[in-house]
Amino acid sequence: MAEVGTSSSGDRFNLRLVRVESEKDAIRLITDLGSDHAGVRIMSRKMVQLAVAAENVQARAAHIIKEVMLSRGGECATPKELLLAEGTERMNVIMIGTLTQLRRAAKNFSVQPFGLKALSRELKAVLARASGLETSTVQAGGHALEIGGRTHVMGVVNLTPDSFSDPGRFERFEDARKGALEMVEAGADIIDVGGESTRPGSGPVPLEEELHRTVPLIESLAGEIEVPISIDTCKAEVARRALDAGAVLINDISGLRFDPGMIPLAAEREVPVVIMHMQGTPRDMQDDPAYDDVVSDICRFLRERAALAVEGGVDPGKILVDPGIGFGKTVEHNLEIIRRIEEFGSLPYPLVLGTSRKRFIGAVLDKPPGERLLGTAATVAFAIARGVDVVRVHDVGEMVEVVRVADACAGKIRNFDRPEL
Repeated sequence: MAEVGTSSSGDRFNLRLVRVESEKDAIRLITDLGSDHAGVRIMSRKMVQLAVAAENVQARAAHIIKEVMLSRGGECATPKELLLAEGTERMNVIMIGTLTQLRRAAKNFSVQPFGLKALSRELKAVLARASGLETSTVQAGGHALEIGGRTHVMGVVNLTPDSFSDPGRFERFEDARKGALEMVEAGADIIDVGGESTRPGSGPVPLEEELHRTVPLIESLAGEIEVPISIDTCKAEVARRALDAGAVLINDISGLRFDPGMIPLAAEREVPVVIMHMQGTPRDMQDDPAYDDVVSDICRFLRERAALAVEGGVDPGKILVDPGIGFGKTVEHNLEIIRRIEEFGSLPYPLVLGTSRKRFIGAVLDKPPGERLLGTAATVAFAIARGVDVVRVHDVGEMVEVVRVADACAGKIRNFDRPEL
């Protein structure tokens, strides 16, 4: 006879793996268990196991990192060459441990030589982001975008005759205006207006033409809609005129590289900027793109560009980053970026992702841009589960529903209206 409380199969304890993605998750689990408040804070940090990669570490510093991690009960993976390496030879390491172990290691590193003080600062920032407890606000004009709560939806308004996704859809002013208003009605949090196609193989648009396409629409929308307007451009003069017309955010696919006036403008106007990664230019970006490690390389680029922006006077609290899906990447690169998208959460900036209707979805599904709605939905839901803050999409109404359900599944939304079914 089976014991009371057991199943016939003999599984008495209902053992299961518990998914803990952040300290926030751990706090919820232990609180629901009924643990006392002090115990919740102590145990939650021990439940979050992390692996943190560090590059360009001196061999003599790598020895210290390994010793410190082992002394704290963690681990440190190093190259086998470390045993014979000269003191200043550079290498990569991976630190492995709980949130508590890594925080204690970071404190130890702060008093060590060989560049470990700087590593300590970076590690503390990464751990703060990984805890899931941090929230922030990006102020865009009179609009406050709360980061760390629900996911924001950026609606795309392409005012170009040769857009890859919807060529000519918004070429007429009235069509563009109507489309933007419909996006706001459908729940868009940001409207992103662009007047230059950036599809693979495209060339630059003359300044006056880009201004003619974008500024009148922004002027028309600015006094009517209650969400921030972003200008999608690589030209500082277009950005300047768009800001004058009512835009409050700059989205630059070049990562603030193509026009030296862009960083001073963003600093002067105190507006948020989206720094995106692109290998090459739209004209040549798909000519055999290559990376050592696509995620590591892009993270490094975004850190460097953000640092240059801050040096130029841009408030770090107004920087967002975008890995640039489809911009100088193969299908495999794009899929790898999305699979490892949470690694970009190590950057101290909100993360924007634009997968909407992109070519890699077409490659997976063998469908043209207009038939990639469900493929886009899959990437959006997956990315939200991995911590993306803003999704840039064409099909706003449908994606707003995807975002709301994905946010609810991720625990970002907990209060619901409950209409009668």
